[in-house]
Amino acid sequence: MGLNADVLIRSVLFVAVFLIVWVSLHPFSSLADPPSETTEAGNRANQIGFSLAFVVLATWAWFNECGRLKPLLRPALVVMFAWFVLTAVTSWDPGLSVRRFAFTLIVMALASIMLLLPKSLRHFADLLTVLAGIILAVCYLGVLLAPSVSVHQFTDFLEPEHAGSWRGLFAHKNQAGAIMVILVFIGLFVARVRSVAIGGAIVVLAGIFLVCSHSKTSIAMLPLVLLVSAVLVAVRQPLVQGVVAFGILLAINLFSVGAAIFPQVQSALELVIPDPTFTGRTDIWQFSLDQLARHPITGYGFSAFWGTEQVVYGLASGFTWATAATDAHNAYLNTALTTGLPGLLLAVLWIVILPLRDFQRLALDGPESALSILFLRVWLFGIYASSFESTLFQQVGEVWFILIVAVFGLRLLSTSRVTA
Repeated sequence: MGLNADVLIRSVLFVAVFLIVWVSLHPFSSLADPPSETTEAGNRANQIGFSLAFVVLATWAWFNECGRLKPLLRPALVVMFAWFVLTAVTSWDPGLSVRRFAFTLIVMALASIMLLLPKSLRHFADLLTVLAGIILAVCYLGVLLAPSVSVHQFTDFLEPEHAGSWRGLFAHKNQAGAIMVILVFIGLFVARVRSVAIGGAIVVLAGIFLVCSHSKTSIAMLPLVLLVSAVLVAVRQPLVQGVVAFGILLAINLFSVGAAIFPQVQSALELVIPDPTFTGRTDIWQFSLDQLARHPITGYGFSAFWGTEQVVYGLASGFTWATAATDAHNAYLNTALTTGLPGLLLAVLWIVILPLRDFQRLALDGPESALSILFLRVWLFGIYASSFESTLFQQVGEVWFILIVAVFGLRLLSTSRVTA
């Protein structure tokens, strides 16, 4: 009886926290009205909800081997946090930066504790199956029963050109597309660990929704990540793995942000893709690079640039419409802009370089290899998709949360063995 109660508590906490992050506290939002929430004010409901979740999970972890999380506090993470504190203190809005940094710590703590909740590999697969089933059911029911708040409409206040694209319970088609890619990875994991039929159903349903979301980045990234992950699993030479994984990341950024720097890249893109501006992103990237050149060391403060009065009003005159953007649409550029080039280097070390090193330490000959590959795929998708979206260090980001879980998961797997 005690064991059943323990499993039940772990299961409820796992699914509940993921639903808070992915479903959010305000799903199926209407896009017909102009945005009313300002970045300065924040979202009180999210702050309260995530704080309560942190208290509950931290209390549970205190009595359930929280010492297993010690390997996560690696030097690179500690130094990165220290630098972020410095950028928050020197921010042009210290109060905003400190609040957002504290919230980021809460989200990252939740992601780390989530890895303690599954009792076994099969239990982890079961929990992900339930989670995927809930997300897919809610999204499909929304499209069928309430399309006005789950499918982009011509009446959307912003971006009416996305009319007809499915977004489900999410606020934007790109968010929906990204989560559907993650669900495809989960389906492949479930098919290998628990049930081919159930896993296959998750893959098919998520794939259909992904296509209907018209999320170009996610649709393109899915086959790329599956191919790269297959190469990294098959070829175990660290040098080759690094060249493949990081070479593709550099190439993506060269042919994206590079278009705002090198005219030759812009000209080459005009020959091969219909929209070489990446739906206007090149203007935002150019503006971001210009502003970064003014504060290259500490940036403008942790998570304190876009949406602030200094940008929206102070820089509006003489600059493009990019001052009204919500982020840099490139996580690496966004990180440099808010925490400086040292902050970017530390973030790349912790998020991009060290996870591959952790994966290289893993033996892929046991039952836990399926979990290693799941984390690998999520990690690859996260770092590649970050070239077009500001995924890293978001306040509440669906991909950011599962990316942290994958980064922490690879670290724990590399220092211990999963109970099969």
